[in-house]
Amino acid sequence: PKDGEKSSINDLAFNPAGTQMVVAVGSRVLLYNASDGDLLMSLRPHKDTVYCVAFDREGKRFASGGADCSVIVWNEDGKPVLKYSHSDSIQRVVFNPATDTLASCTNSDFGLWSPTEKQVAKYKVQSKILSASWSNDGQFLALGMFSGQITIRDRKGNEKVSIAREAPVWCLSWSPWNDESFDLLAVGCWDQTLSFYQLSGIQHQKDRKLGFNPCSINYYGQGEYMLIGGSNKEAWLCTKEGAKLCVIDNRDEWVWAVKCRPKHNAIALGDHGGGIAVINLQFQTVHGLYKERYAYREHMTDVIVQHLLTDQKVRIKCRDYVKKVAVFRDRLAVQLPDRIHIYDLANHDDSYDMHYRIKERIHQTLPCNLLVVTTNNIVLCQERKLQLLDFHGAMVREWILASVIRYIKVDGGKAGSEGVLVGLKDGQILKIYVDNAFPIELIKQSSSIKCLDISVDRKRLAVVDNDNRILVYDLATKEIVFQESNANCVAFNTELGDMLSYSGNGTLAIKTGNFPVSTQKLQGFVVGFRGSKLFCLQYLTMKTIDVPQTASLVRYVEAKDFNAAYQIACLGVTEEDWKVLGLAALKALELEVARKAFVRIRDMKFIELVNSIEARLTAANGDEQDLEKAKGLCQAEICAWSGDYQEAAKAYARMGEVEKAINLFVDLRQWDEAKVFAAGNSTIDNKDLTRRQAEWAEETNDWKKAAEMFLSSGDPLRACRIIGENKGKGWQETMIDVVRNIPKSEVEVLKLCGKFYSDSDEDSYAKEVYVKLDDFSNLMQLYIRKENWVDATRLADEHEGKFDKSVFLPYAEWLAVQDRFDAALEAYRKAGRPDQSERMMTELTSNAVVEGRFKDASYYYSLLGTEILKGMKLTKDLKKNEKHLKQYEEYVKRADWYYAYSSIHNFCNDPFTSLQPEMLFQVSRFLINSMGQIDAPPGISRVNTLYTLAKQAKVLGAFKLARFAYDRLQQLKVPGTWEDNIDLDVLTIQAKPVRDNPELAPVCYRCGSTNPLLNPFSNQNTVGDKCTNCGHPFIRSYVNFDILPLVEFFPNPDISDEEALEIIRTHDKDAGKKKGKDWEESKRGEADVMTFGDEDDDNDWG
Repeated sequence: PKDGEKSSINDLAFNPAGTQMVVAVGSRVLLYNASDGDLLMSLRPHKDTVYCVAFDREGKRFASGGADCSVIVWNEDGKPVLKYSHSDSIQRVVFNPATDTLASCTNSDFGLWSPTEKQVAKYKVQSKILSASWSNDGQFLALGMFSGQITIRDRKGNEKVSIAREAPVWCLSWSPWNDESFDLLAVGCWDQTLSFYQLSGIQHQKDRKLGFNPCSINYYGQGEYMLIGGSNKEAWLCTKEGAKLCVIDNRDEWVWAVKCRPKHNAIALGDHGGGIAVINLQFQTVHGLYKERYAYREHMTDVIVQHLLTDQKVRIKCRDYVKKVAVFRDRLAVQLPDRIHIYDLANHDDSYDMHYRIKERIHQTLPCNLLVVTTNNIVLCQERKLQLLDFHGAMVREWILASVIRYIKVDGGKAGSEGVLVGLKDGQILKIYVDNAFPIELIKQSSSIKCLDISVDRKRLAVVDNDNRILVYDLATKEIVFQESNANCVAFNTELGDMLSYSGNGTLAIKTGNFPVSTQKLQGFVVGFRGSKLFCLQYLTMKTIDVPQTASLVRYVEAKDFNAAYQIACLGVTEEDWKVLGLAALKALELEVARKAFVRIRDMKFIELVNSIEARLTAANGDEQDLEKAKGLCQAEICAWSGDYQEAAKAYARMGEVEKAINLFVDLRQWDEAKVFAAGNSTIDNKDLTRRQAEWAEETNDWKKAAEMFLSSGDPLRACRIIGENKGKGWQETMIDVVRNIPKSEVEVLKLCGKFYSDSDEDSYAKEVYVKLDDFSNLMQLYIRKENWVDATRLADEHEGKFDKSVFLPYAEWLAVQDRFDAALEAYRKAGRPDQSERMMTELTSNAVVEGRFKDASYYYSLLGTEILKGMKLTKDLKKNEKHLKQYEEYVKRADWYYAYSSIHNFCNDPFTSLQPEMLFQVSRFLINSMGQIDAPPGISRVNTLYTLAKQAKVLGAFKLARFAYDRLQQLKVPGTWEDNIDLDVLTIQAKPVRDNPELAPVCYRCGSTNPLLNPFSNQNTVGDKCTNCGHPFIRSYVNFDILPLVEFFPNPDISDEEALEIIRTHDKDAGKKKGKDWEESKRGEADVMTFGDEDDDNDWG
């Protein structure tokens, strides 16, 4: 003390980095270096005792408050940056962990200061504030008061929850543990209790009696532990639930402050006497291992049991300090401060079961250095003494040994008779059976025992001594069979007695049999070895490491020790390693090992091979010579199956089975090797080998090589088929070479080649093939398919009549598609198919009519008539010719009608026309007279014809005819656009005289009669465009449809056609002059008359 000041440590705090510590002691504020304890500065800004200190969230500021009613905010360099006051002494200062807000608490109020606010917000309270703590998210501030009240405020100072206690709340702290779904507040009251509350104010668990007044509460680490100091002058380490684990330190005075140093395993505490202690905490590993089950302590109160093979874990919550853990088979022993819990598995027969249940509780405080458990007992080790207790805590047996016990391990055995290995400090190694009072000495060495293990077959013992040497003893001879330095622990493989592992200096070593040691890098300690799994403790974590057994397997295989190799493989190797073992054993004819190896990898092929070899060897067992040959053949077969084909072939050859060697290489497609072996054997046909090679090339799609092979083996047909079916690059040239080189007699080959070329559009090559074959039919088909009509018609002409139908019919169809209808008609005639030409022309005519192309329709009807006449020349059937003649006349008549109607159609549909009224008048008369009263052909409209006739008759002065036409139109359905026009014309025509222009009346050039403009159709013989008197047809010009001065006559039957033509060419135009003995010309009115025979016959002309 200085100047009478009290030296009590009232409060202390660390910065977030854990590098500085600020202490409130007396009226001073001390700043220390947390690493070495050096005092950085001593500050005395307060006029009275300093009660509290605190760092902010970033460590850039700290605050102090004291009995002088002032709060000072300092920077990290120890310079004051702010000072404000309250009306009472400052009891607590705490910074918000999420913001820079500072809460300062006094006897009557608390204040909230923020760097962003100009004033300190102050809030009255009913009692003296003793403790304060912000929640982890900075949203709530908990205040503990002298009256026992706990008030929880938000960041603005508003009260949210109030909790009532019966004693002063001297300390409280929010838990930082993140596994809880709610915020938890730990509260220390001076009724000597520790309690927990949720943010809602609900108590979390029952009050925990402490037995002293708590003065400081602080969480350690991430919240898994709690630090408590108080009037008992001790600092406790507790669980997060408040259960005492251990006493960290004993002091001579009350402990007023205990805090965790951030980012370090250390705490600091300050007592009433002015003492400050910084203590490093080290958590000892408490664990136990039996085969693949590993039990260890976590959070000081929980036990985790981990299955190292499946990585399954189960947590056993003991809710008390776990001092020791032991595991053996289905038993688990956990020692707590005042009792021991014994657990067993729910399912004893399931090696993977992880469900432990409590079996017994031994409610005794049993101090010991080491603890192991057996099926029915626990064994406690105390220096030189071993005690055997049953699960009820009763002493069963006790052994007092000659030296301090350094290592103890249960070695298995029958339940109730287990053996325990004990290593002593004096170098003695004992084996103690729990049902035997007398220890058995196994080994006695000079150095102290550090670690030991015994092999699964109990033949060897491995020891690690204090000099870090590993010594392996043969228990039968007590001799050292292996030793090595730099080892800290050792473990035998629990499945193979010849294999052990040890570690040291960051290296893992594995020793197998008498083979050299294999090493690899490894940090940690080897604590177990099972099969191909190595269990390694790295710091506080147990890891399972896969150990490859390939190297050991290969060593045993090379040494021909297949049984040992099989045992190594059973520890866990890859499928490839199993196959290596199986093949090696098979070659050595160790069939049982080989079978088991192949069964492991389910290789049915090799299993059947093993069975086959075993059967053959068994069958040949009676005769030594047969047995040797069987072994030789089996070795050859094994070599073949294992891929050593050359050796297999040589073995077959040595056994006199050359054909098998050849078949082997044939199956492998190694043709050169097969030919080498075949060359020395006269019974093998090389052509057959070539053919088989060609078949293989065909299977592998090497079509070119396959074709070459088939050609060389004398099979051009198959060669060409392969070439044509595959059509690889350059197949055309390859096939044409075959075509050119084979004789013409190979018809089947040539036809096949021609088909391939034809199907592939290779016309030139196909033509060459067909020409060589003289196959003009296929050549013609080629021309036709490719529409090569020039060559097709030329070939048809060269073979007159042979290909007419096959060529000209498709040619005609092609021409029709190309709109070359004239040429198509000619082609149809050459093909002898007039029916097709008629069908085509009928379709063309119909289309022309439908489309309104009436001149085209007229043309097509004239062509149809021509075709009919040409068809008449082909037949001498008079009845058929008569039928054709009628059909011809019908076609010619329709041709005339459609030609005439085209002008009427244009007049009615075109907006403008250059046609003269006289022509339209004659055309209309022609159509009406010609069609008479029969139905108009398709496309020809009577309405249009009558409308045209009426219009032109009115224009030309044939008013009577016009009246007649309009009367007829009114009886028919006319287009709506014409109705008004027709009605107007009907009205205007009434003003015209009811007569026709006489100049328009037609005159018959045969009889000279004047005819009406329209034929009245009163006489059946004069129906049509004929003279109503004599019935002579009017011959019209198809330019303007005027009647031409032509007369139809028939020569006498005794005058031939040639004579008639000669008479016509030589007649004299002078009227009345005699031109022959039987006829003369004369003039009658306006008509020229030719008279035949006697004058009296003139009456016949009327």
